[in-house]
Amino acid sequence: MNRLGIGRRGLAAVAVLLALTGLAAAVFYYIGQPHSLRLAVGPLGSEDARMAAAFVQGLTRDKAPVRLRLVLTEGSEDSAKRIDAGQADLAMLRADIAMPATADTVLITRRSFPFFITRAETAIGRIADLRGRKVGVAQKPAGNTALLKRVLTQYEVRPEEVEIVALNQEEIVPAAKEKRIDVFFAINAVGSHTNNDALRRLRDAWGGDPVLIPIREADALAAHYRAIETGEIVRGALGGDPPRPSESLPTISITSRLVAARRLDDNLIGELTKDILDLRLTLAAELPAVQALETPSTDKDAPLPVHTGAAAYIDGEQESFFDRYGDWFYIGAMALSALGTGGAALLGRESANRRRRAMAGLDELLALLAVIRSCEDEAELMRLGHEADQILTRVLADYATGDLDTAALTAYRLAIDQVGRAVAERQRALAES
Repeated sequence: MNRLGIGRRGLAAVAVLLALTGLAAAVFYYIGQPHSLRLAVGPLGSEDARMAAAFVQGLTRDKAPVRLRLVLTEGSEDSAKRIDAGQADLAMLRADIAMPATADTVLITRRSFPFFITRAETAIGRIADLRGRKVGVAQKPAGNTALLKRVLTQYEVRPEEVEIVALNQEEIVPAAKEKRIDVFFAINAVGSHTNNDALRRLRDAWGGDPVLIPIREADALAAHYRAIETGEIVRGALGGDPPRPSESLPTISITSRLVAARRLDDNLIGELTKDILDLRLTLAAELPAVQALETPSTDKDAPLPVHTGAAAYIDGEQESFFDRYGDWFYIGAMALSALGTGGAALLGRESANRRRRAMAGLDELLALLAVIRSCEDEAELMRLGHEADQILTRVLADYATGDLDTAALTAYRLAIDQVGRAVAERQRALAES
C-alpha cells in the first residue's frame, strides 16, 4: 500500500517532467520554423524582379530558415513607399531613385557605371559639348532622366539647353542609327557584371569605334548625392581588339540594393544575408547576374547605412544560437531548479500535513478509550464502539493513499485493540452490576 503512494507521487513527477520537456520541444519547434518576409520589387519583368524571383526559388529549394514572398510594385519609388508603410519587410530598388526612410541596406544587388556614348563624327568630347544636342536616355525607369539632369547640372548644362529624348529599349538602336539622337546616356550597360545584351545594343547603335564620355567629376556628384558613388569604366569594358575603351575611365557608380526595415531582428537579417550570398554559387548557371552581388561598406561614415543585422554578419560579429539564447538556457535551468526545489518542499509539507491529519485519529481513539472506561450506559457504549469503527475505516483509507506508513498503522492497531478490549470489559461490568 505504501509503495502505491510513492508510485503515484513518482508518476506525478514524471508527468511534470514530460510536460516541461514538451514545452521545451514546442519552443524549439517554433524557433526552428522558417520566417517569411515580404519583398517589394518591380516592375514585373525588370532585372530586379527576375533576381528577386530567383532568390525566392533558391531559398525555398535550400530550405533556408528565412523565406521570401514577393510584393510586386511599379518600381523603386513604389517599393520604398511600401516598406515605409509597413506593407513590406524588404525592398529591392535603385538607390538613386528612392530609398526608404525606415530601412537600411542589406546587400548591393547590382552596380552600374553610367557614361555617354556617341560617334567621333559628332565632335562631342566632353559633357559641356552637349549644349544644343539631342541626348537619348532609356525612359524606364523614370529615374534615368532625373540622373541625367543631375549630371548635366554638375557641368552647368541646363536641361533646357539640350533636347532629352526618352526612348524605350526597342527604340535605342534605330534612333542612334537614324541619327535622331547625337549621344546616348547609357546607365546599365556596364556594371560589376557585364550586361552582354546592353553592350551588343551599343555596338549595333554606335559602330565599332564609339566615343565614350566619362563623368570625371564623380567625386563632386557623390558629395552632393549620397546615392551616387565614384566608379570606373575598366579598360576593354565594351570589348574589342584593340579594347574599348583603350584606358580605364573615371565615372559615377549607381547601385541597386536589397534593403530591410530597421524593425526586423538583427539575427534574422544576418541569416538572410548569409543565405542570399550562398545563392551566388547555386544560381550562377540560371541567373549569371547574381554573381554581381556584393556586400556594402559597413563604415560608420558610409553614405547609405547598412542594416545592423547585415553589418554583424559581414563583419563576422553575428551571434550564434547559444550566444542569443544561452542566457535564457541559464535562467531556465535556474528557474527549473527553483521550481523543483519549491515543488519538493511543497510536496514534503503537504505530505507532512496529510500525515498529521491521518494521525489525528489516534488521539481520537485515546480520548474515546477514556470515555469508554467510565461509560455507565450500555447504549452509549455501543455508540462509542461504532464511532471507533468509523475511525478505523478512515485510517484504512489514509493508509491506502499512502498518508500512513506501516509503523503508524501498527500504532492504530494497538489503539483499536485497546478500544475493543475496553468495550468488552465495560459491557461485562455493566452486565454484572
